[in-house]
Amino acid sequence: MTTRGQYKGVILLKAIAAAALFGVARASTGAAKREPEHGAGACTGDDERHSKRSDLVTYGVGYVLALLLTGAAFAVVTWGWVTGATALTIVFGLALIQAVVHFRCFLHIDLRRSHHDDLQLILFSTLIVCLMVGGTLVVLLNLRMRMM
Repeated sequence: MTTRGQYKGVILLKAIAAAALFGVARASTGAAKREPEHGAGACTGDDERHSKRSDLVTYGVGYVLALLLTGAAFAVVTWGWVTGATALTIVFGLALIQAVVHFRCFLHIDLRRSHHDDLQLILFSTLIVCLMVGGTLVVLLNLRMRMM
């Protein structure tokens, strides 16, 4: 990789880090969305404010983790820290961790009793998609072997 390409990668990582820090700062100060103090949209209790604040913090943490995991996968592939099957394993591992982060931070799906229905729906949907993709790959690979 050329020096110019490395310089572009460093600028990209700095921009991502700056955006992540800005997002966390906005989420922690509660400046992301302020409700009017009086009127129809006013918050009536401390519980609602605490709930909104905890949701914003969860979104901020999820955003930062998603950016870090994406940046790490990008760095492994772009800068060639590892090659071959090791790089593929690392990228797949980071993708799995990022899927868990998205489920937890953005979809608010955890292992509490009330969320089991949502989790079962997502797992069943994942199973169906994997079966469809797997079946398609079997058919395509079988046709490829017959054509050769």
